[in-house]
Amino acid sequence: TIRLAVHTQQGQVACLQQFYGKPLASFACFLLVLECVLAMVSEMSGIAAVAEIWGVGRNIATAGSVCTILGIVFSCGYKQVELIGITLGVFELTFVFTMFAFHPSPWEVLQGSVKVSADADFFQDVAANIGSVVMPWMIFFQQSAVVHRGLRGRRAVAQERNSTLLGCVLTQLVMIGTMVTVAAANSTRRDLHSVNDIIADLLPVLGYNTARVLVSLAFLGGSLAASFVVLLAATWSICDMLEVSTCSSVNLDDRPTSPVFYGACVLFMVIGVALLETGMDVVSFNMLVEFINGLLFPLTVCSLYFLATGDALPPSARVAGREKAALALVFGLCSFACLASTGFGIANIKGASEH
Repeated sequence: TIRLAVHTQQGQVACLQQFYGKPLASFACFLLVLECVLAMVSEMSGIAAVAEIWGVGRNIATAGSVCTILGIVFSCGYKQVELIGITLGVFELTFVFTMFAFHPSPWEVLQGSVKVSADADFFQDVAANIGSVVMPWMIFFQQSAVVHRGLRGRRAVAQERNSTLLGCVLTQLVMIGTMVTVAAANSTRRDLHSVNDIIADLLPVLGYNTARVLVSLAFLGGSLAASFVVLLAATWSICDMLEVSTCSSVNLDDRPTSPVFYGACVLFMVIGVALLETGMDVVSFNMLVEFINGLLFPLTVCSLYFLATGDALPPSARVAGREKAALALVFGLCSFACLASTGFGIANIKGASEH
């Protein structure tokens, strides 16, 4: 994504449209927007769940989150939105601290990380975990974000690679911290159905008030940060599909200038609120979203692979030779893991329902 953004100065949808035609680009944009809508519902449900812990009504929390997200995106340039998002995302490290607070056995963690179960939930969790740390909309967002930041040259590519590596490490750390925290809490429940269940698991170590504050910060910060990314990924891709420029310059302090951008943002949030008001189970819906992310992952990396190894990049920057083979192997293994986990999970769920 970094090479494509620096050398083409286009988002991924725009690249697909230029090099592979409008039908394929339209299909990719449709899948991305669908996924982003579901992801936005997931993030807003997290915000609403946190609000309910503090006695704030779900509808009030939803309205507040929509106004906050749109207000920041509409009134700030990309530089400010990025800074706000990073600051909020730091709160997700809460689960890394709680992981160490429970003092889990390193040996048990190692055993659990390599253990394979035939249970349907296990395979669904595998696909969901891959989809939660390598979300397809993140790939689209990163390429568009690099374009909007106006990065060019080899030095910019190197700097962005380092930032991406740091982000990948932190993302994996947060995921591991969350899973180990919940597992080490020795909960008597098989499933978690609400944020309150997570708080209850943390009571033995943190106490009620501390657990409530830390979990609220983690969920609220992560949900708001992800909401900015989801909203921008979808609207930027829609503007690329319609060949509409979102900014009149590369000044990071400038706000978007296109009415299409603002209209897409509002419509996107309205659809998200409408789906949220159906009253779905928060934890189950979030798992469904990550499950879908896992399903769409192969399609996303496939389009990225063909762009990075094809005519979209000049020969000097194109992925070729051993790097191309290594990339194909890594993408293939991850895609196989997603599809296999999904297939086994669906088959086992179907078999369990028949019995």
